[in-house]
Amino acid sequence: MDESGIVGLEVLPLLVVVFVVGTLVFAQSWMALDAKIAATAGAREAARTFVEHPADRPARAAEAASRAGLRAMAGHGPTSTARVVAIGTVSNSRCARVTFEASYEVPTLALPLNGWRQITVRARSTETVDPFRHGLHGRAPCSA
Repeated sequence: MDESGIVGLEVLPLLVVVFVVGTLVFAQSWMALDAKIAATAGAREAARTFVEHPADRPARAAEAASRAGLRAMAGHGPTSTARVVAIGTVSNSRCARVTFEASYEVPTLALPLNGWRQITVRARSTETVDPFRHGLHGRAPCSA
């Protein structure tokens, strides 16, 4: 048997390790990207729902917005580790800015010896509260 066959057999385990590690890295990246898309959709839908809700009840609007954000995130997978919260000012005044943050926890793919960790992916969306523009999203001209 010539030496080239022996060298090929020695490289085979290295190629298997590179393939397995590459597959894990690709899968982890894909999970993080999907979680970012889900969090962005959840934050955007929460802010939009809050703006479209009647402005005289900000507490109810915030609850409805959180539920809408979680529903938007449910289209991407289980929402057991998802959260949608209002941050910043939530008021019923004209032209107030409201910001919602959605977070989604993604488990990391690791060896069992290292333990299981999680990556938290976050996204924020901001809208202007204007009682005269129900049904419209995005920035609106604001005059006090």
